[in-house]
Amino acid sequence: MTRGPIVRPPRRIISFLGGRNSYLRGWGQLCAFPFRERRMSLTSSSPPSDDDERLDSPPVPWMHGAAGVMGGAFSMTLFYPLDLIRTRLHAAQTSRTRDGLRSIHAMVKENGVKSLFQGVRVAVLAHSIGWGTYLTLFRTVQQALARQYGSNSLGDFVAACAAAVTTAILVTPLNVLKTRAQLKSKSPDAASAAPLAAGTKIANPHTSGIDGKSKKSGVFRALRNIVKHEGAAGLFRGAGPQILLSMHTTIQVGLYEVIKRHMGWDHQNSPPPALGIAWASAASKAFASAVCNPLEVCRTRLQDRKNVNDPAYASMGTCFRTIYRNDGVKGLYRGVFVNVCRVVPTTVVAFVAYERCLRIVHFTSKFGTRGSLAAALQQ
Repeated sequence: MTRGPIVRPPRRIISFLGGRNSYLRGWGQLCAFPFRERRMSLTSSSPPSDDDERLDSPPVPWMHGAAGVMGGAFSMTLFYPLDLIRTRLHAAQTSRTRDGLRSIHAMVKENGVKSLFQGVRVAVLAHSIGWGTYLTLFRTVQQALARQYGSNSLGDFVAACAAAVTTAILVTPLNVLKTRAQLKSKSPDAASAAPLAAGTKIANPHTSGIDGKSKKSGVFRALRNIVKHEGAAGLFRGAGPQILLSMHTTIQVGLYEVIKRHMGWDHQNSPPPALGIAWASAASKAFASAVCNPLEVCRTRLQDRKNVNDPAYASMGTCFRTIYRNDGVKGLYRGVFVNVCRVVPTTVVAFVAYERCLRIVHFTSKFGTRGSLAAALQQ
């Protein structure tokens, strides 16, 4: 019996499915593509190719920043109502947390569930920019120190401190807008209950863009309105607690990096497991949030619009004394349970999304958009 001619697939099809510059580059390795050349390449002991060397190279700082922006925006959007509830509990002038929760329930009953998302745009903007800026600076300093002194926990701590303080100063104006947007009230009287000094002005909540009801105004309009009525210092109200809250991020990221290093997770060898990322980020964030809750209460009180001209909230020191005198230590830890319940899922999602987005950004920068997916799946 004679054999018929051997039918070989056209060269263009082979190039498309398994070629070096194809759209599906890497799928042959993943699916054990049954061509002899591909099998030989998988079993051979030849030195690594240029693509393998590019895969082993660590991500550069801007990749961490881009992944942080995406992860921060997604996590804040997903759990924003908890952030709003936390802010309102911190600002509540009552000694009972139950009264603060009752006022939030009344707000939802009057204005609907959509009231839990008031100020979400500026919150997502502030959170994503903060995450992106912090991670870019953190990785820049961390890699610089690692090149000089090697990778260690002390270098992670120093990098976290430098990045956190710088980010805190840059993001404070956006946090002022976020706090005021979350605390705005439909009632003009409720928004202006605090006594005002003679001849002073504060930003009008109905004409301050995101800070008020006007939908035609944006972030820059709101910032200009604060500068106009309160001066440039108004943009940095609560900057003191915000800078001290860099301890929060330092503890969180430093502990997270220690756990990752202790467990042997790194981007050069294999991606960290999602469950491990979730556990490490949750533990580090919960501990840091519980320790730093008094600073968050103080920051919220200072940034609240109705406290702008109240002498009791003229500075961080007077704010702490006022809270302690009125509510004691309990007042400094008001809303701590809600805060931990907020930050744990938010941070878990943020870190998981950050790690996954980092790999996408990394592979996209190395292979381009056509081969990034296949290259990522190879790993």
